[in-house]
Amino acid sequence: MKLLERWLAELSPSQRILDLGCGSGSMRKQLKGLRVVGVDLDAGLLARSREMSGVCARSDRLPFADRSFDFVVSNHSLEHFRDAEAAIREIGRVLKPAGRLFVAIPEGASFSDRLYRLMFCGGDHWQRFTLHGAAGSIGAGTGLRLAASQELFTSFIYVDRRNFLAAPLGPLPGPLPRRMRWLGRMPGWWFEAARWLLNITTRLADRVFRTHAARYGWALAFSRDAESPVAEPGCPNVCMYCGAGVEGGAIVTVRRWLYRCPDCSGLNFRFRAVR
Repeated sequence: MKLLERWLAELSPSQRILDLGCGSGSMRKQLKGLRVVGVDLDAGLLARSREMSGVCARSDRLPFADRSFDFVVSNHSLEHFRDAEAAIREIGRVLKPAGRLFVAIPEGASFSDRLYRLMFCGGDHWQRFTLHGAAGSIGAGTGLRLAASQELFTSFIYVDRRNFLAAPLGPLPGPLPRRMRWLGRMPGWWFEAARWLLNITTRLADRVFRTHAARYGWALAFSRDAESPVAEPGCPNVCMYCGAGVEGGAIVTVRRWLYRCPDCSGLNFRFRAVR
């Protein structure tokens, strides 16, 4: 999001950023060099990051004083909070009067979110958001106004065999969904082929039938002085291996329809935005 990039560039190293529901750290490239305080319930994930201060706490009971942060980030975390409304009120409480907020959320009715919930038996997605519903709830709970929105596209990165293997082989302490445990017995190439198929067919459906099958959700930016919200164009090229979005000008084409992710070097199919 262009507005987010501009806002982060305006922050000084002394200003405080709250990364809410951060895991081991979100938006690491964008927040590098800034003063970040991460909040999560998983102390083990917090301990993995050396780039931020970690606090183990609940999103609806933040252990911070009123008006103590200049910027708050909730990057793909709000849907995991059981009491999202209380978390939103806490965001409004800890933000300074001139503070800003960035939120990324899935759309609850999207094909991607429905597939995620099916594969992971809910996957701790407690909230089902819509664009206008989320913007309204966040605005009411924080007193902020929507400044910009951007459509986010899915890469189906969660369709990965490792998510169905028990630790320490898999990255999750699961497998999470007991009734889907059979997926852990499928070969790795099956998952990679499924990701390719899902990415290509959903984007083709969007282009041919004008659907939103490839939509993941929304990125939303809020401030108190916002006027008319700007709808920024989405980026359909999202890496199937690391989840990084790649803008058209930053794509290094390998062949006519393929590109290498600049973050992880994963090979992906290249898509053009639907206009």
